[in-house]
Amino acid sequence: MQLTDQLAAKLLAHIIKELGMALAETLCTQPDRKLVRSMIDGAKSNLAEFEDAYFGEEAGVRSDAAAKA
Repeated sequence: MQLTDQLAAKLLAHIIKELGMALAETLCTQPDRKLVRSMIDGAKSNLAEFEDAYFGEEAGVRSDAAAKA
């Protein structure tokens, strides 16, 4: 496994942790919706970063094809 793949895997683990924290907040009796939104937005941003790091140019090709469709 290359160093970039290892770092991408660590980033994915961090994303999972962020989503778990967001889930825990939503299960509270009075969840803070702004906090949940912030956590979800952070996870989305990190997921895009993960895709770029792990899939590289392959992800760019996919997003270009989706944009053309």
